[in-house]
Amino acid sequence: MAAVEDFFSRDGAFSIGGAGLEAVLAANSTPLYAYSADLIDSAYASVKRCFPGFDIAYSLKANPALAICSRLRSLGAGADVSSMGELQTALRAGFDARDIFFVGPAKSEAEISLAVRTGIYAVIVESARELALVGACAGRLSRRQRVLLRINTAEPQTSPEVMVGGPSKFGFDEETVVNEVRGIDHPGIDIVGVQVYAASQVLEAGLIYAHMEYVLGLALRLADEAGFRLECIDFGGGFGVPYADDERDLDIAAVSKRANKLMGKHAGRLGGCRLVFELGRYLVARSGVFLTRVVGVKESRGRRFVLTDGGMNAFSRPVFMGVRHPVRLVNKMGAPAEEEYDVCGPICTPIDCIGRGVKLPRVEPGDVVGVFNAGAYGYTMSLMNFMSLPWPAEVMVENGRVETIRRPRPAAAALDDQVIPG
Repeated sequence: MAAVEDFFSRDGAFSIGGAGLEAVLAANSTPLYAYSADLIDSAYASVKRCFPGFDIAYSLKANPALAICSRLRSLGAGADVSSMGELQTALRAGFDARDIFFVGPAKSEAEISLAVRTGIYAVIVESARELALVGACAGRLSRRQRVLLRINTAEPQTSPEVMVGGPSKFGFDEETVVNEVRGIDHPGIDIVGVQVYAASQVLEAGLIYAHMEYVLGLALRLADEAGFRLECIDFGGGFGVPYADDERDLDIAAVSKRANKLMGKHAGRLGGCRLVFELGRYLVARSGVFLTRVVGVKESRGRRFVLTDGGMNAFSRPVFMGVRHPVRLVNKMGAPAEEEYDVCGPICTPIDCIGRGVKLPRVEPGDVVGVFNAGAYGYTMSLMNFMSLPWPAEVMVENGRVETIRRPRPAAAALDDQVIPG
């Protein structure tokens, strides 16, 4: 994969969005998340360049920071939401309701009602029960709501995070969906297409193309067999980014070349059909770095431990998902790595280790550790309430300007939500 230094180093020193480390840390203490606006822009531009005929729906679950959502909306993205909170965030960020897709296996009646009232483009339904619920909500509101059928396909997948191919809480099983929806004529719904999210963190271009080919054939067949007009195909997403040094970048240009030819081959059937990718990680992961300051360094039975002020409480993904994020000593970016360390946070459990066996320059108290590719599934996937520690800030950096986009939350703030009975 491309080295971290290719994106976050200038003249041997840490740099993000034209700002150095001192500027990033000037307004907020560690731990904190910093995001490069330019890297978000370039990731979105690369996808649109490769897939000009596709709409890109940003998956808010990757990072729902309002400033990031607003930026992607300004670039032309739609929104893929999975909860009432994400829908409200998308609307506040300025996404047009006609570019919002609502997906998720356990939508509540309140969530569906809000989606219908808002007039979003499509609710992606995952069962016959949910299809009936959308119809009932739309009927009560005297609205018509487009729906896409989420399909649990039989296609083979080899990604670490596979969501199709076996028993699943997600979607209609491919082999039964026609019988479940054929003949449905609810006055509140219009079935207009299908959605398939097969796998996440896919780095092989061939797998993504094979998925697209499979879903295209499936959508055309289901439209005929279930009797609906095909107006939209949502191919899901799953575009991965490399984390470990031995992982390769996804070659989206290779996917593009074959996929665009495939769509052209079926242009007659796809005239006016909306083609959609749901992308989150691919758009924002590489933009982010998690910064945490070294409190101390110790050695125990032959192993060296770096102790930092932020660990699994503020960045849980390396611990619970086993992801090997790149780790650097950002105040010594140009120094050679000399020793091997385990980078651990302040949490009272031995699993609180956000980097194991990491080679770094000699570490001293006061140094700053950067954990990279942290723009997706970082802040909002973490255990912020554990041990009542402060919550980190988030900053966006562009043209050397550092702007706080989410203020830090002091530990005492959690007490404001609590009462002592009696």
